[in-house]
Amino acid sequence: MDLSALKKWAAESRLTLATAVAEGIRIHVDRLHSLGIDFYGYAIDPGEPYDIRRLVAVTNREADIKVPVHHPQHAYYRYCVDEWANWEHGEFQEANAMLGRLNEQLATRLANIEQGSGTDRLKAAYAAGLLDAVLGGFRTAVANYAFGDADPFLAIWISDSDHPIMAESVGWLNSEDVAEEFMAEFG
Repeated sequence: MDLSALKKWAAESRLTLATAVAEGIRIHVDRLHSLGIDFYGYAIDPGEPYDIRRLVAVTNREADIKVPVHHPQHAYYRYCVDEWANWEHGEFQEANAMLGRLNEQLATRLANIEQGSGTDRLKAAYAAGLLDAVLGGFRTAVANYAFGDADPFLAIWISDSDHPIMAESVGWLNSEDVAEEFMAEFG
């Protein structure tokens, strides 16, 4: 496979991954609700933004926020997923299996290509496509009422990063007021 064909493959829409993410969210949220776990925040952490290997579900309950409502850092602790209490690595089994297969396909295809700046841009485009699929899955889950009548804070979160997918996901998945409050804190 030459570089132009690989670029085309890397840019393909990952609809099956988006579908798996949406289904993973539905299953996870249903399980949380069946256990009586009421959360105000739900996030997906894809790990490293340019080396996405595994999706992790992260939730937080009001009782998990480390400061009281009137504390000056309440918004920070409310929206900073790094500060949240519940990190579940065993969710998104189907989506994570798909990520593994896609990453293997990329590695196989890259093995026959001379490495250089073109491949770095290709890897970045591939990772951006994966993040787009995760966001698409999140949006599908919301549209299919995976969260029921609840209106939790939702985000794709990349720890120790200011990656644009974070603000983009918050903008797409939350009310305008919540997105503005998030941006005021994390801009």
